[in-house]
Amino acid sequence: MTRAPKAETALDAIRKTICVSSFDGEHVLHETDLANEFGMSRTPIRQILQRLAYERLVLTRSGVGTVVTPLVEEHRSRDLCSYRGLIEAILLHDLPALSVSQHSDVLALESFANALQPDDPELQYELLTRLHAIVVQLVDDPVLADAFSASFWRALRWHMRDLASDPQRATDALRARMARLVAYEDRQASDLFARLVDPGAD
Repeated sequence: MTRAPKAETALDAIRKTICVSSFDGEHVLHETDLANEFGMSRTPIRQILQRLAYERLVLTRSGVGTVVTPLVEEHRSRDLCSYRGLIEAILLHDLPALSVSQHSDVLALESFANALQPDDPELQYELLTRLHAIVVQLVDDPVLADAFSASFWRALRWHMRDLASDPQRATDALRARMARLVAYEDRQASDLFARLVDPGAD
């Protein structure tokens, strides 16, 4: 579904807050507060929350409202298995070669990763957001692209959880993943997607 630029900005901002913040307990997202914060009516805010629910970043609790989905360790394997499964589905398709510009963007990720600091979660989120922007546009099937995108954000949130608990280890792991990624066969999207899977993810 195409969203207006203001709605897209609000979606990105709310998603970032959910992924970067370490919420303890039940964190409620109030539609009225979000509408006031982003200068929007409650209808587009409700649509944004529906999108985040599809990504399993929020859920609706009866009598409470929309809350940030708690990260439960027993769900990690399921989330990352789904992420890998969607990549395997993507690899069954004929994927376009990356353009020179897209290839350059991929190569830039390693330098970005090498500049990361363990105490800067927002910068790590920005790196992964840039990776998402590159790879999701390579999936021609809109249904598959949408499912992959939703799964990507869940996998990203697990990385942010790891970053909060062991910053240096998570940062080193992300740098290693980016080094592996940029070594993909020149402009071959299939090799790029194959390298997205972190063998030690779960």
